[in-house]
Amino acid sequence: MNEWNKIWEKRSSEIVMSDDVFDMFCKLKKADGFDTQDVDGYYEAFFKEWNAMSDRIMKEAGNVDSVYEVGCGSGVNLYLFQQLKKIECVGGCDYSEALLDIAKKVLNTHDLVCKGAHGISEEPVYDIVMADSVFQYFQDTEYGMHVLEKMWKKAKKMVVITEIHDESMKEEHLNYRRQCVENYDEKYKGLDKTFYTKDMFLKFAEKTGARCDIVKPQNELYWNNKYVFDCYLSK
Repeated sequence: MNEWNKIWEKRSSEIVMSDDVFDMFCKLKKADGFDTQDVDGYYEAFFKEWNAMSDRIMKEAGNVDSVYEVGCGSGVNLYLFQQLKKIECVGGCDYSEALLDIAKKVLNTHDLVCKGAHGISEEPVYDIVMADSVFQYFQDTEYGMHVLEKMWKKAKKMVVITEIHDESMKEEHLNYRRQCVENYDEKYKGLDKTFYTKDMFLKFAEKTGARCDIVKPQNELYWNNKYVFDCYLSK
């Protein structure tokens, strides 16, 4: 088992429901582990980033009726698609039973399955298949590319992968973490992140005939933003 999976298995499934969309968004992000920074405007920045991402998807993919998320966690992204974009058909998978229990409370769907990313089925297809801040937790790049192939087959219009850790920034990323966390290498032993080159996704696009757009996420309040990139693959 990937050591990161043990971490996610321990996440709590307790959450206080709210009718306020932004308040619920904040709670779901915290449940997914985005609770490590105490900065004014922190969750507002993530909310703004989500809106920019979803607007891009809706603009480039055209009419979007369904969204599937690999590693959906608490369901925060799918929740916003249902609440703000009025997309009724959503589905997802995640390794954590606890996080899926939360997702089942906030989402209107029967397609939530506890399984590893490599286990997703090609059917049913969804217009958009996405993975948000997930690929760095895979055990290696080979696994990540295998998951990407499955996502591509499941997607009718577009695959979106966000927060991909950039191989060219790996040493700078690790040095930053060592400055911020005392005894970082010891504390995070066995919890390495997986880094990818942009060329891996460009070659995948060339092989599949996809249009590939690699962009920098716009969230200056999130410390990790400097070391990652997003990838949009369109059919």
